[in-house]
Amino acid sequence: MRVPQSIDTERLTIRRYTEDDMEKLYLFFNNEEITGPTDMPAHQSREETQAFLGMLIQSYNTDEPLFAMAVCRKSDNELIGSCGFATTDVPCAAQIYYALEPQFRGMGYATEAVEKLLEYMIIVLDIERIAVYCSPDNIASVNLARKAGMEYQGTIRKDDRDTEYFLLTRQKYLFEE
Repeated sequence: MRVPQSIDTERLTIRRYTEDDMEKLYLFFNNEEITGPTDMPAHQSREETQAFLGMLIQSYNTDEPLFAMAVCRKSDNELIGSCGFATTDVPCAAQIYYALEPQFRGMGYATEAVEKLLEYMIIVLDIERIAVYCSPDNIASVNLARKAGMEYQGTIRKDDRDTEYFLLTRQKYLFEE
């Protein structure tokens, strides 16, 4: 699997993280409003964030890269969020994730980023099954999963908390849109 340098949408550039993103990523990981309802690491020290960013950047050129990308507005190149995916124990399956800075929510940026990432995962990477797990209290994420064509599978217990589970299959994406 290859992590592209960037993927563009109408208003966004979804790109690899760089060392220049250190301060923004540190603030991102230390904002409870962002990390609270997610599986993202929270309350990191600068050193922990720097180590994570270095490992992430280094992974981009390996056979098993971490598919984590910065979401930036094209208009001013501001880093406004993060999206990506991780493979799962199920062959040809992945879990997608997305998170935006609070001041950029409700503007359609997350929808734009997720729809483009789903397209890339299915068309380019040939992933068969894509899941989203989100907190039942995170109504915006639940609505985004539905809007992106993902089907609700139920509430499951994950990491000691109730989680809404959504799924999109390659078959549904390609033939039922």
